[in-house]
Amino acid sequence: MDFLNKVGNTISSKSKDVTKKAKEIAEVSKMSGQIAMKEESIKGTYIELGKYVYENQKDDAPEEVAEKFAVIDAAVEEIEKLKKEIRKIKGMQQCPDCGKEVSYSAAFCSYCGAKLPEPEPEEVVDAGEVTEVTPEPAEKAAEAAEAEAPAESAEETVKTEEI
Repeated sequence: MDFLNKVGNTISSKSKDVTKKAKEIAEVSKMSGQIAMKEESIKGTYIELGKYVYENQKDDAPEEVAEKFAVIDAAVEEIEKLKKEIRKIKGMQQCPDCGKEVSYSAAFCSYCGAKLPEPEPEEVVDAGEVTEVTPEPAEKAAEAAEAEAPAESAEETVKTEEI
């Protein structure tokens, strides 16, 4: 019987240890989650602060940050060019009032009702003066076939008249 009591006490002791460890792990996990949330909050605040400084001190920036501002400016400009190309491919334009995408064919914005500018004409690349136009081999063959076709029909007309 004494043996069974010892086994029971050992099992009880070990289960208490396991329960204690589980509680510790749960507490550590909870606190780690809280730390991660606070770090995300700090990161967001840094971003907001940086954006505020960029927008409000861009013109009077110290030399140490002026380089970073130039990098941001270049990236923003490139993003705008890419967005404009995407809109062009999609046949859309950006409303100057609300910024929404609307069709090039629209005269008014379907979101805010603002009058839209006329679509920009396609850019025509001027390759310079052309002094001589040389037909491609396929074009030469087509021209030769056209030249032969009327001659054959004229011969057929003559043969028909002889009969």
